[in-house]
Amino acid sequence: MPNIVNEAITIEYEEALKGELDALVVQPVGLTVEDVNTFRGMLDEANLRMKLVKGSLARRIMEANGLSGLDSLFVGPSALILGGRTAEETEEVEGAAIAASRVVESWRKESGSELPAVKGGVMEGEVLDENQAVALAKLPTKAQVQATVLGQILSPASSISGQLIAGGGKIAGAIKSHIEKLEGGEG
Repeated sequence: MPNIVNEAITIEYEEALKGELDALVVQPVGLTVEDVNTFRGMLDEANLRMKLVKGSLARRIMEANGLSGLDSLFVGPSALILGGRTAEETEEVEGAAIAASRVVESWRKESGSELPAVKGGVMEGEVLDENQAVALAKLPTKAQVQATVLGQILSPASSISGQLIAGGGKIAGAIKSHIEKLEGGEG
């Protein structure tokens, strides 16, 4: 019979891992307490949080939510980097796996350490291996992609409007010149 603590932990995991999960899985072993505090501060600035998890329980809950191929992510000590500072805010952060990958990369550059080790991630219902999860740091943000697409959509329209205005200006100039000639008695 499960005890109250195990039931509470299961409920907490189910709440944190519900819905469309967007997270990075790291192995936090090897960081000093000072490093962990600094790293968590960087995560907090990006509206992210790191949650140490019991791998077998996290894997079981994630598999119950339809994910598969999670075995390699939860070998050894594991932590999830999720969006939001609380479980309620988790779904409010778009691109948490990408943001987490960027924070990890930034942390590694600043600290000169290879820790925390990235094990993989989950994004839009797909399980990512280590290489894919690390490569997320190089992806543009959703806002950057939207700005690029918008620029590409508006570019031809502004070119066409420029051509129309230029043509109209030439016609207006020719009419004005003709009017001036007529007023001057040249015509």
